[in-house]
Order: sequence, then C-alpha cells, then structure tokens
Amino acid sequence: MKNITKIIILSITLVLLVVIVSFNISGGNSNDSEYNYTSSWTKAICNENSCQDYIIYCNGDEFVRQTPITGAVMSIPENWEDPRDEGMKEKICD
Repeated sequence: MKNITKIIILSITLVLLVVIVSFNISGGNSNDSEYNYTSSWTKAICNENSCQDYIIYCNGDEFVRQTPITGAVMSIPENWEDPRDEGMKEKICD
C-alpha cells in the first residue's frame, strides 16, 4: 500500500510540474499575448523639451502599439537638433 501511495504522489507531482513548466514557457498571462505583432524595436520620440524611448510593435508594415520604456527619458537643450534624417524620425514600421 505504501508503494502505491508513493507512486500516486510522484505522479501528481510530475503532472503539476509539467503544467507549471508549460505555463511558464507559453508566457502565462503576458500582456504581449493579446497583440499580434511580427517585429519590435526601440525608437526615441522627441518633442521640444525631451526624448522618450519607446518599444514599437509592428505586424509587417502595420503599426500595432508602442510602449514607453520606463526611465528612458532625456531632457534636451533648447538649441538641440535631432541628427536623424526626416525619414528616420518619421519611420514607424517598414
């Protein structure tokens, strides 16, 4: 009887371990799972006073969403000029 109990406990433990590992591999309840995107990249979006880095999500050449990167803000001097060409500043998705 003790061997059957050990086998049942071991089986239940293994099943729970497989479920937990597969849940973690699939990402669980990730916010990204609700969005359909094929690529992501970072981009600095600037205004007159500062630049903020964002993660840009695209599905092909279609914009999906952008998420600000926490702490990735930089104040810029009044006479600063963005060295990127207009195409690069305006580019969102390929």
